[in-house]
Amino acid sequence: MTDRLEMNRRQFNIATAAIGGGMVLGIGPVGRAAAQGVNAQPWTSPAGPAGVELSAWIVIAPDDTIVIRVANAEMGNGAITALPMIVCEELECDWSKVKAEIASANRNAIENNVYGSMSTAGSSTVRTRVEPLQKAGANARERLKLAAAQQWNVPVNQIDAKNSVLTHRPTGRTLRFGEVASKAATLKLDAEPRIKSPDQYTMMGQAAVHNLDTALKVNGNAVFAIDVKVPGMIYAAVKASPAEGGKPRRIDRDAIKGRPGVIAVIEIGQEKKHTVAMERSALRPAVAVVAESYWQAKSALDLLPIEWDDGPGAAFSTESIFRDALAALNSPGKEVKKIGDADAAMKTASKTLEAIYQTPYLEHATMEPLSATALITADRADVWAGSQNPDTALTVTAEETGLPKAKVFFQETFLGGGFGRRGIGEEVRQVVAIAKQLPGRPVKMVWSREETTRQGVYRPMTVAKFTAGLGADGMPVAWLTRIASDPATASTNRANFERSGLDSTTIGPMGDPPYAFPALMVDYIAKKTNLRLGNYRGPSTNGTVYKLESFVDECAVAAGKDPVDYRRVLLRAHKDPGWLKSLNDVAAKAEWGKKLPKGTGQGFAIGEGHGTICAVVAQVTVSNGGEVKVDETHISFDSGNIVNKNGIEAQLEGSVAMALTGALYGEINIRNGRVVEGNFDDYQMMRIDEMPKVKVYYGGLTGGTKWGGIGEPALGPVTGAVTNAIFAATGKRVRSLPLRHHDLSWS
Repeated sequence: MTDRLEMNRRQFNIATAAIGGGMVLGIGPVGRAAAQGVNAQPWTSPAGPAGVELSAWIVIAPDDTIVIRVANAEMGNGAITALPMIVCEELECDWSKVKAEIASANRNAIENNVYGSMSTAGSSTVRTRVEPLQKAGANARERLKLAAAQQWNVPVNQIDAKNSVLTHRPTGRTLRFGEVASKAATLKLDAEPRIKSPDQYTMMGQAAVHNLDTALKVNGNAVFAIDVKVPGMIYAAVKASPAEGGKPRRIDRDAIKGRPGVIAVIEIGQEKKHTVAMERSALRPAVAVVAESYWQAKSALDLLPIEWDDGPGAAFSTESIFRDALAALNSPGKEVKKIGDADAAMKTASKTLEAIYQTPYLEHATMEPLSATALITADRADVWAGSQNPDTALTVTAEETGLPKAKVFFQETFLGGGFGRRGIGEEVRQVVAIAKQLPGRPVKMVWSREETTRQGVYRPMTVAKFTAGLGADGMPVAWLTRIASDPATASTNRANFERSGLDSTTIGPMGDPPYAFPALMVDYIAKKTNLRLGNYRGPSTNGTVYKLESFVDECAVAAGKDPVDYRRVLLRAHKDPGWLKSLNDVAAKAEWGKKLPKGTGQGFAIGEGHGTICAVVAQVTVSNGGEVKVDETHISFDSGNIVNKNGIEAQLEGSVAMALTGALYGEINIRNGRVVEGNFDDYQMMRIDEMPKVKVYYGGLTGGTKWGGIGEPALGPVTGAVTNAIFAATGKRVRSLPLRHHDLSWS
């Protein structure tokens, strides 16, 4: 691991002087990492200076190395492999010669968004990039063919491209891509070539391709934000107000005067310096200690006496938040959706059911705590961080420094998990605010695990009351849903929330169920606190599908019907065939309804998010004493089309792990405005021996022109399937999470 970013001061000074004193990005050797599919420092090009750019997306070197630029974050989502696969499907290149490079946010800013939005959120990476990247690959392929045709003085329609080789069919002559790349870069096509349709793919969706970054991450060479080293770097440890909206009342700086290595104590966050568009990244009032090493900075910060003024946030506690939200369910809210007259239809029901479900605040708990490095001078800003939105990170830096975007350089590292937490730019603004007070010195800021947990942008709490009226046949004739929550949209899109009064994040599919209910009424009540809330993996589905699918299960049981058959009836008129196709596929593959021993049960749930339908069967065993073990999960889905089966299965396995962690243990509590949980001893993660088998099936895919995301939609159905399986095993219905609060014992 010593060859990741090795460079002494002399090498650094010589290299920077060579370009007029500016910061060089990606200088120095990367050792073993250069042989991988992406450099250890992923913002640097594996092609080197000899590479020829055919477009902003594609670089080809004389040795036939092909570099595909990736304008999305790599945070375990497989983007750094899937996006090059899309290009290569059209480029007809040799995959063994393909490497990836993270695209430049600086270039995107100064070249009129040449890469489009660089945001990685909403499971949008593949589905928004497919067409433009196919076009880029097809365009480059045809220009390479044209270059070969001109060199041989033959018609271009006699040239074939395959495995990075151009062949003249009549004579068998060949040229490598690298031999004609320079010529191809100068050519333009008269018309853009037609791209392949999914039924013509030879690579995408046909085979599992191992990720280009796997070796780097296994051997430890991959550079995450927390790994960044810059010559002359100093370190900052940060502590923000424990209560949201609070601020330091008194700081006893003298208490750490003379501590080894301490350079400065810096107070940040007292000024408001942000646009409305960037208000989510606004600085929280905080204190930073800067020192020669992180240990010195953190040790001094822990010893620094800080008296905090908690402000109005001290009025909030979890108990009062839930009490107020539950009380709100007794009064009508703002209408979300209405079909027919649900109140009148309810009076005709043969049977009525009512249940209240609730889910808590959750923290993202990324493996890598927040970290960033910044070097600020009078005319340039360099930042190294892992961001789900480099455009935002660059904008935040420009705003905080007052520099134009052309003078801001953001180096995108690998991300140790994102899940929505790393798209805000808060840590970037914070490190820049510190570093600009120490101009010319690179400052690396690392949040402790406690700081990361207690300064989160949390998944909001939600409570929902369902009332269903069932007809004589057991099917719903009326359906009422009332939802109350701390609205995430008030933080993520304040203007939209103030205009509508609704929170799409906590309403989700409860507000527009996929089922054929003849009469429906959904309303919503916002119970806003001062907590910072945000998008958590599967933001509008991770908790909402669990609630909806659990109550649908309750209706099926009350009707005396099989839960899967019950949904088949409710979905049979749905215009999207993917619902029933996924349902039927997973039910058959999981052997739904098979005989199981006492204490073991199967549960089913289905939901849609980001254009993908996920149907899940979970098998759960509950001991007599109430200990839960999820034995296996079966998933069939309809995203229309797919790129990389390895990536698909990794994303679904990760979704199961994250869903079960939240279902079993996840809960953020507030006491007097302060977050109680701090580290993994009291914010527990699922252990490896608790991970079930995950079986993924492709029989739900409908193909066509549909492209859905896959990183998030499974979380809600997994949770719902598990809690429904617990009911099948024990007869106990789980209407609130986490499961650790429930007595699930049975006899």
